[in-house]
Order: sequence, then structure tokens, then C-alpha cells
Amino acid sequence: MSSITGVSSYSKYLSLVRNLSGGQNDINKLSEQLTTGKKSVDLNAYGPEVQKLLDLRAEMAKKNNYIQSINTAAPRVAATDKVLTSMESIVSSWTSSTTFPFQPGPASVSTPTNTNPDGMKLSIDASKSTLTVGAKYTVTAVPSQQGTNGTFDVTVTDGLGGKTTRAINLGTTPPNDGKGYNFNISGGPGEGAILNLTFDSLKAASSSSFSVSFPQADQVKDRAEGAMRDIQALLNQRFGDRYLFAGSRFGTEPVTDLTATTQTSKITLNGAVVNTDDYFEVTVSGKTFGYQIQASDPKTLTFVAQTLTTQINAASPPLPMTVSTSNGIISLVGQQPGQKFDLSARVVNSATVENTATAPSTTQAPTATLPQVDRFTLNGAAVDIGDTFEFTVAVGDPDDPYNQNYYLKNPTEPHDLPPYQSYKVSYTVSDTDYAAGVTNVGQVADKLRQQFGNLNPAPPVTIDALGNGPGIALTSTANADPNHPGRSSLFSTSAKVTNGSLQNTISVGTLPPEQDSQTAVPNAEPPDLPFYDSEYLTKGKNPDAYRKSQVTIDDNLNLTYGVSADDQAFQTLVKAMQLVRTAAANPGKWTEYSTQAREMLTQASDQIRSVHAKVASDAATLETNKDAHTDSVATLTDRLAKIEGIDQTEVAARLSSAMNVQQATYTVAGQTQKLSLLNYLA
Repeated sequence: MSSITGVSSYSKYLSLVRNLSGGQNDINKLSEQLTTGKKSVDLNAYGPEVQKLLDLRAEMAKKNNYIQSINTAAPRVAATDKVLTSMESIVSSWTSSTTFPFQPGPASVSTPTNTNPDGMKLSIDASKSTLTVGAKYTVTAVPSQQGTNGTFDVTVTDGLGGKTTRAINLGTTPPNDGKGYNFNISGGPGEGAILNLTFDSLKAASSSSFSVSFPQADQVKDRAEGAMRDIQALLNQRFGDRYLFAGSRFGTEPVTDLTATTQTSKITLNGAVVNTDDYFEVTVSGKTFGYQIQASDPKTLTFVAQTLTTQINAASPPLPMTVSTSNGIISLVGQQPGQKFDLSARVVNSATVENTATAPSTTQAPTATLPQVDRFTLNGAAVDIGDTFEFTVAVGDPDDPYNQNYYLKNPTEPHDLPPYQSYKVSYTVSDTDYAAGVTNVGQVADKLRQQFGNLNPAPPVTIDALGNGPGIALTSTANADPNHPGRSSLFSTSAKVTNGSLQNTISVGTLPPEQDSQTAVPNAEPPDLPFYDSEYLTKGKNPDAYRKSQVTIDDNLNLTYGVSADDQAFQTLVKAMQLVRTAAANPGKWTEYSTQAREMLTQASDQIRSVHAKVASDAATLETNKDAHTDSVATLTDRLAKIEGIDQTEVAARLSSAMNVQQATYTVAGQTQKLSLLNYLA
């Protein structure tokens, strides 16, 4: 083979190689078009339409960014819409009289517990009483310091700071304010209450207690607090990594306990007289304060209350509360809303003496020459303040007051017997007499002797002289009457001791929430935080709490969306629900507070609807703009397809043809794979 022929053959070989390379390039290009759906990813391939292509791509990217921003904001707006729907439902239910009735309902009064019925037994007439709050009432009777012996100072406390006292003597002073005695409570949330009490007995120091509740109002209060917890939960709703209503404070729960109030508790010392060795104790948040009465101490509850108050105020570290005392009542007021403290108290009263009287007996029967003598003895090592000693001398027969039955049985005897008559004397140991030395039964017997000797008209019986000790002797002024031989007794005697139950007690009560001071305060404006904000106590101000989210949803169109927990509508709603709870806790002021609450609920309802309308409008704006952008993207996609798009069928056919050609070329190449330049030059 000549060299020229060899060179020619090699040239063909090189041409074949070029064909293989070009065919592969065509295949690669067509495969890329089929994969991307575009004629080319290289802008240079589009020539004069490059700028148009760039403009269309930029416009599409902008529209997609708007859609992405809307997709981020829309779920939050939708979640806010759902929360507001739930909140509107809550408000709507409380504007209904079914949930929030126009009256607090009737009071329920427990049966009084009379600790010493012989000394004092009472009942309460609820129909004649004016009851204002749920409270536990304690009624204490002690010998009066100003009235005559047998008069008692009756004190009524409600355990919430209310107290009243009036003097009562069932023997001499009948009720002057209708059937029963009216006690007007003053002080504390129960001020204005009128308790109509009837005393079946009141003859010695004693105490009674009963409680008042308003079941329907209590149910309203419980439901109101439940609604407040629901509102709190709604305002603290999270969406993704943030709280919906926290403003720009993404990680801060916006609302604290909506039911929180400033705790005010009262410690009421019940009783009137304090004895040596009485022990009083108060425990506040685990710290115990106590005092035992010394012989030299003033024997008053005011002294005890002041002593305990001084101890509590001197606690180290200081307790977070304000403590004061007045009229035997200790007041403890927390420093901050929601700050709670535990409180308990007890009294250990010193030992008391149980006094008795022996049954009177006739130690000398009357004869024609001797009078009748009866004797009885007062027993006990000492006496207590409030103990009542009494005896009665009766002349004649109580079952035959005018002796008619006796005359029928004894028709021959003269009708000259005196009618039935009883003579009763009673003495109650007062604190004044006790301090003056009346501390044993002998001195009490002398007090009875004095009273008996001062009876007018004088009974036909004399009493032994003062100083004869605890045994009392009674002697008739006449001997047996021979005209009435059947009468073996000229008088009869009975004696009784009613031991006072002067046990001091302590009542501990937490006041019901009154009208919260915040309801009269204007709504907080940025940057000031409302009282229920979680940062209110620590910061007081934070503009971030009011800052809402903003999103760009179109050219020159920014949408500010979302709602802050500090919105005026929510401030009004929280105050309205506080007033609902206040009305339920203070039935005596139900009309006043419930009227205010209904007005605020209506206002809150209107405000929340307005807020909800804005949120619904934002949701509609987002949806409308998203639809518009979606339509624009579809149009831009069509326009881009006309420039850079391919015919899938055509490209697939061309790719198939190119692959067939390439396959044939590879076959030829395979037959010449042994050719080389050295072969031709050899």
C-alpha cells in the first residue's frame, strides 16, 4: 500500500472519530433538553431574547417570594382567627342570663353550733336577715362590763374583718328590733350584713357559730374563674416556635394568671377575756409565731393581736406582706397579685373549773315552834369568768297557784294560804368582779346572799349572813301553821350552776375578691404593659409586647397582621370577667357589680368582633393576593415556555435518531479499532 493511500485511510479514521464525538454531543444536548424541558440552560443560546427571558425569570422569582411569604403568614392568621372565634363564644355565653343570672340566688345558712347550750343557745332567721357574703360567723357572749349582772356583751364576727357587739339581758331587755335581735356587721367585705338572732337561752359565757353561703353565686364564681383560665390559655396559644399573642417576644408567654388577686387574709380573735397561760399561735407560710399570756399582761385580745402582729412584722427575712391589727383583728395583705401565702392559727385555752351546786335539802322541817331550813352548797376550787350561779325559792305549788285543789281536798281549812310565788336570784362572774377578788365559790355565795337580801318584795324566807362560805342556808320567817296540818313544807328550793364556756378561738379567713382596683384604671397603652402581662411586675414597660408582624405581599404592599395580648379588647374582657367574679364573691353588691360587668362584657364583645374582623380581612387579603400571584406565575410560566420550552415528542424522536446513528458509527469504529498510524507507515 502506498503512503498516500495510507494517509487517506487514516484521514477517514480521524473523520470517524470526529463523527463519534459530534454524535455524542448531539445526544447529550437532546438528553439535557428532555430532562430540563428547556432548549438550553445556557442563556447565550437564546440570542436577542435573553433580556426578555431574564425579565420573566426575575418577575417569576418575585411572585414566588410573595407566595412564600403569604404561605408563612396565612397559617398564623388562620390560627388567630380560630382563637378569636373561641373567645367570642366565651364572651357570648357570659352575656346570657343562663350563665350570668341577674340575681345571686338565695343564701344557705347552716344550723348554729352551740358549744354550751345551757349558757347560750341561738338560732338565726334568714328571712329577717340581710346576708351579703359567704362567711363563717362566730357569736361570743361574755358578762357585760357596763350592764347589770346578767347582761351579756354579745359579739358577732364574720372572720373577714367584720364585727359588732351589743348588750343583751334576756331577763330585763326584750328584743326592741322585732322578733330576735339584729346585729349589724361593720368592717370588711361583709359590712352591711344584718343578722337576726333569737336566743333561747343566754345565761352564761358561751359561743356559737354558723356559716352562710350562696350556692348559685359560688357556681357563677367557679365558672367565671374557669372562663378566665380558658381565656388565659387562648391568649397563650403557640404556633410553631412562637406565641401568637406575644408581639415580637417570640419566646415569652404573654399572659400570667388572670385569676390572680392580691391576697388579703384576716385573723379574727374571738372572745373577750384572756386568761393567764392562754396560748395563741399563728403560722404564716411555714413560720410560726406564738405567745402565752403572762400574769402581768393585759388580759385583752387587742393585746394578743398586737403582740402577734409585732412578731410577724419582725420576721427575718421579712415576709412579703403588710401586717396590721385593729380591734382584735389581724390583717395580712400580700404585696403582689398572685402571691399566695398559707395561714393557720390556733388557741390553747388555760384550764377551766367545773362548778356545781348540791341539790338543796330541808335540814329542818317546820313545826309549830320551829321554822323550815333548807341548805345547799356551791362546789369548786375556784370560779371562772362567765360562770352563772342561781337559786330559786318557791312558796306554794306551781301546779296549784291559787291553792284551789288544796281547798277542795281540805274543805274545813281556812282559805288564807298565799298564792304561788317564786323568788329567783342569779349571779354571773364578771371580769370586773373577778379582778376585784370574786374568785371562789364562797365569794359567789355572798353575791347571791346580797341579791336575795335585796329582793323587793321580800320573800317569806331569810338567808344566812355574809361570810358563811359556799354553803347557803335559807330559813322561813314563819313556823308551821296549825290551821293547815297537811302542809309539811313552807317553801321549796332549787339551785343550778351554768358553767361558762369562755373559750377563746381564732378564725382565719381569706377575703373574697372585691372589685379589683385595676378595673378603675385606664387601659395600658404602649409601651406600658397591662397588669396581667407576664412581664408587668418585672418590667412594667415593653414596646415589643405590642409589636405585630409585617409581611410584603405585593409590590408596594405591606400587611401588618396578628393581635397582641395587650390589645384593648382583651384588657376590657379581662376586667369584665374580674367584675363577674367580684359580683359572685359579693352577693350583697351583686346588682352593682353585675351591671358594670355586663356593660364591660358588651364593650369587650364589640371590641373583639372588631379585632376579629381585621384578622378575617387580613386572611382574605392574603388569600386574594396569593391567588393573584399564583395566576401570574402560571402566565409567566406559559411565556417562559414559549421562549425556552421544547416539544417533548420532537426532542424524543430526534434523540432516538441520534442514538441510532451513534450506534451505527460505533459499529464501524469497532471494525477499524486495530488501525493505527504505525500500521500505515510500516
